[in-house]
Amino acid sequence: MAKKSRLKTKSSKRRWPLFVVLFLILTGIAGAAWLKYQQQLTNLVEVWQETFDVQEQVATNELRGIIFDRNFKELAQTLERVSLYVRPREVTNLSRTAEQLSETLGVPESEILDALGRDSHLVWLRRDIAQVDEELVASLKLPGIYFHREFARSYPEQEKASHLIGYSENDRGLAGAEHYYNNLLDHGSIRQADLATIDLEGLEQTLPNGHDLVLTLDMKIQTILEHYVAGLGREMGEGRIASLLLNAVDGKIIAGANYPSYNLNSVWQHEHEVLGSLFFTPMVIPEEIRKFFRIASQLQGGWEQGTQIYPWSVTSGKMNFARQLRLWDRLQLSTDLHVDFSSGKKKQTSIPQFVSCTPGEECGAVPKTATPLKVLLGMTHLLNGGKKVQPHILDRILEKNSQKEYFYNAFLQDSGGRNVLPSLVSKELRTLLKVDGKSAVLGSKILSGETVSLIPDYSGGQYVRDRMSMVVITGVKPELMLLMVSRQNKPNPDVQKVQDADFLIEKIDSILPSMVALQQVNQNIADMMELPELQEKNFNKKQRKGKNSSETLASILDKHTLRMPDLTGFSLRKGLRLLQQTEITVQASGTGRIVSQKPAPGAELKKDAIVQLKLAADLPSENAPPTK
Repeated sequence: MAKKSRLKTKSSKRRWPLFVVLFLILTGIAGAAWLKYQQQLTNLVEVWQETFDVQEQVATNELRGIIFDRNFKELAQTLERVSLYVRPREVTNLSRTAEQLSETLGVPESEILDALGRDSHLVWLRRDIAQVDEELVASLKLPGIYFHREFARSYPEQEKASHLIGYSENDRGLAGAEHYYNNLLDHGSIRQADLATIDLEGLEQTLPNGHDLVLTLDMKIQTILEHYVAGLGREMGEGRIASLLLNAVDGKIIAGANYPSYNLNSVWQHEHEVLGSLFFTPMVIPEEIRKFFRIASQLQGGWEQGTQIYPWSVTSGKMNFARQLRLWDRLQLSTDLHVDFSSGKKKQTSIPQFVSCTPGEECGAVPKTATPLKVLLGMTHLLNGGKKVQPHILDRILEKNSQKEYFYNAFLQDSGGRNVLPSLVSKELRTLLKVDGKSAVLGSKILSGETVSLIPDYSGGQYVRDRMSMVVITGVKPELMLLMVSRQNKPNPDVQKVQDADFLIEKIDSILPSMVALQQVNQNIADMMELPELQEKNFNKKQRKGKNSSETLASILDKHTLRMPDLTGFSLRKGLRLLQQTEITVQASGTGRIVSQKPAPGAELKKDAIVQLKLAADLPSENAPPTK
């Protein structure tokens, strides 16, 4: 018996490895099935989570703010992106489903059948379907067919003003106004300390509704400038061109164009060099412009010493270096310049380089290099009466779901409002500009020049040809300043026309009248625009035809009659703002809001007219307009 028992024991030991192998195989199969189930469950949870995130985003109204131009043309907006997907295991009739989707979407039936036959939990059928396709597919009510909704940033104007507007990704601004005002666009409220240049009118902070931005840009003027710069770029061939139109009175950026430009909806398809702007690229200042700065320093020095010096009496001689350096600091030629349309990347700081005196040359401490934007700002300060302005692209912010608006006010900063130099010195500089500057249409004056310089690099350096032109509109009393700059990495001596320093402004007369007329008229219209008028007042793609160079500004403006706006219900402050660009006299009586006006809304506003406004604490109960 004992022997038999040992045989049984041995026989059991021989069978034991087989059980182990079978157990491991079954365990592996079960584990693989469990992992596959877990992966499918994870995919399903991700889809549900994405859908939940979108629904929650819509419910809390936390979409990134809209960016408008000054006439409420959308420049950047967050739109719903709808995609179509299928869960193959839920499809009850493959052939019928494929046939209906093929007819609706215009996709070959074989492609849809291939997608429906895949062994996957989720298969994408089409990304970013149109609204009409979405409605047609939804009406079919096909089992297993679903929509996925998300939100993405969209730029309707594509390449226009791309270097100023900038772009964002995943609700984070990476360049331009999108970058500088990222927190304002992406958060619920702001405090006065967050943006010192925004006048919150005594409030500690704005309401937690989020904000939209209204920029100073005018897309009608922008389009004219874009076409002009693109034409120059095609004629020049290789190289880059940039242009900026600045309001010399208040520092508002009206338009800015670059060549080559880039599409804001497909930023990552462009090379890094295209994304940069010549506005912030240090250049050697042409001698024609440096000379103007040197004379400005001598006139300023004479004023400080109590001796009146006139442009025609300026001579070479010993200069006060310290006095000039203080002037360049005030002009911001040799200091950091912070603007709200920065590229989002750290800028190269241009270090002033001083040129020693040589026989026959006027000595001075004018920086040899500076960014074109600094040169534009310095020239503006010298010619606009010495008034210091801050270039900016933001006009105001709007609280979502409310009627409140808060305006940009550079005077809130400590640096705002100080004069760079006396107005009499500025007047003498404008006299000098009449003599030395080239003449253009509407009495405008131009200073321009070019330089060829070596930019050091690891290979020894590369020569570049830079051109810079400053168009002062008009030369008598500057209202607008137009900067034109270009850079070519490989100067071509065989192309004589491109060598000309005046290449950038040879055809400038063809666009100045149209831009000036639009600026004079639209700056009043923009102040009266309200957000509800957005759908009715939109950008017209038909461009104004070029004017004859002999046409004067007065003759252009005579064609545009200014009308008295309806100010009823507005505060006195806003009423005055709407009238500030007109040459009229305002007489106001009472306190509160405007309840009556004379002349009546729509009446023609003539020069030197008298406008009477009556204010009251409360609007009349009958026919009272809504609060504005």
